[in-house]
Amino acid sequence: MERIVLPEGCCFPLPNAIDLELGALVEPLSIGVYAVRLARLRPGRPFAVLGAGPIGLSVLIAAKAAGAGAAYVTEPIPERRTMAMALGASWTGDPYADDVVSQIQSHEPLLLDTVFECSGKQEAMDVGVRLLAPGGRLMLIGIPSCDRVSFEMDWLRRREICLQNVRRQNECVQPAIELAATCPDSVRRMVTHRYPFGRTGEAFDVVADYRDGVVKAMIDMAAAT
Repeated sequence: MERIVLPEGCCFPLPNAIDLELGALVEPLSIGVYAVRLARLRPGRPFAVLGAGPIGLSVLIAAKAAGAGAAYVTEPIPERRTMAMALGASWTGDPYADDVVSQIQSHEPLLLDTVFECSGKQEAMDVGVRLLAPGGRLMLIGIPSCDRVSFEMDWLRRREICLQNVRRQNECVQPAIELAATCPDSVRRMVTHRYPFGRTGEAFDVVADYRDGVVKAMIDMAAAT
């Protein structure tokens, strides 16, 4: 088995309340914690999360833990929408089947201060801009598959929309560990599939193809094949 030696400063001890499976979830959770901090999300204020994969759900968990208000989540996979509701979303919708902008605006006529784009899709970015109130902030967390994306500049300029990229967990690993220890059941919900080491390839295929309502597939090194 290959091993990697890391500097001590790159390692974080896990408290007894966090097992290895929960510890593995700290990585996406720390990105969610960082994104929420970077957004300066105000307590009690509504927000939207576009894409309910591991990162989007981590944002949802972190935002609700920070005291944010109503959460509006868009996601095409039904099982992920169900999970978002279980984790505190107030409303979910399928962006390919529903007019999510008009439906969210029916609940929030003044629109939103903050939208977290977690899919990397051009159409999600377009929806995010339309959901923002003047002076709103679009948090760009999803990774696009292309080198360039576009925005309707007149819409951005007239509403003074701020675009903020997110790509790391800057000083948020320890807070994410503490959050996981505080609400372990919510964080662990993201693990929808478990595989022994011998079926690692199958696990990657399921995730890559978005099959079987997968959110997070966990490889258990100790499990029998």
